[in-house]
Amino acid sequence: MPDLLIILSRWWKFILGLTAGAVILAFIITLLLPKQYLSTATALPANSLVADKARILNANIEALYPEIGLPDELDKLEGTAALDTLFIAVANEFKLDEHYHIHASDESIDKAVLKLRKNSNISRTGYGELRVKVWDVDRNIAAAMANSFMNKLQALHQHLQNENNLTVLQRLKEAYASKEKLFNNYSDSVVKTGTAQELMVARKATILEQLKQYQLAMDQYELAIKTNPPVLLSVEKARPAVWSDRPKIFQILILTAIAAFLFSFLLAVSFESRNKKL
Repeated sequence: MPDLLIILSRWWKFILGLTAGAVILAFIITLLLPKQYLSTATALPANSLVADKARILNANIEALYPEIGLPDELDKLEGTAALDTLFIAVANEFKLDEHYHIHASDESIDKAVLKLRKNSNISRTGYGELRVKVWDVDRNIAAAMANSFMNKLQALHQHLQNENNLTVLQRLKEAYASKEKLFNNYSDSVVKTGTAQELMVARKATILEQLKQYQLAMDQYELAIKTNPPVLLSVEKARPAVWSDRPKIFQILILTAIAAFLFSFLLAVSFESRNKKL
C-alpha cells in the first residue's frame, strides 16, 4: 500500500484543486437555489379534564384541574397531524397548487400536499410542546401556514371534543320529551277512586322530579358545548423570518469539502498505485 504522506506530497495540488473546485461549484449552486424561510408556531397541550362539565359548573373542583396537560396529551394531536386532513385544508386555503406552480389538474392539490409535507414538520419538543414548522420561499406565507396548521388542529379537536356532548344532549332531549309526554298523559287522565288518585299523584311527582333532573343535565351539557375549552394553549405564534433557513450554505460547503477531499485523495491513491504497476 502506498505511503499516504508521499501521496499527499506528490498529489497535493491535484487534491487541493479538485476540492476547491467542488466547493466553488457547490457555493454557486447554493446561491442559485431559491431561499426558503422558516416559521415556527408553538403550543402546549391543554388538560383534557378541562372539558369536563363538572369543572365548568363547580368552582370548588376547578382548582383540582391544572390548565396545562401532560406530554401524553400530544399523542392524539400528533396522530391527527400526520393525516392528510390538515394538509389538504391548508393547501386549499393558500391555493398551494398555484403557489408551487403546479400545473392545474385533478391531482394538483395532491401534489401540493406532498410538497407541503416535505416543507413542514409537526412534532413535539423535549419540553412537552407541540411545534409546527413550515418552510417557504415567501416568509409571510410560511408564517401564515404555520399558524393555520395550529388553528386547524385546534378547531378539529374541539369539534371532536364536542361530538360526544352533542350526542348525549340529543339523547337527553329525546328522553325529556318522552317523560313530558307521559306526564301530560297522567295529567289528562281522570281518576275517581282515592287509592288510584294517590298513586297517580305520586307517579306525577316522580316524573316531574325526573323532568327537573333531565332539564338540569341538558343545561349542563349545553353550557359545556358553548364553552368548548381549547385543546392547545398557544405559546408563540409564528412570525415571518428575517433570514432564510434553507439552503444551509455553510453546512453544504463543509460537507462538499470533506467529500471532495476524500474523493480526490482516493483518486490520487488509485493513480499512484497504477503508476507503480507500470
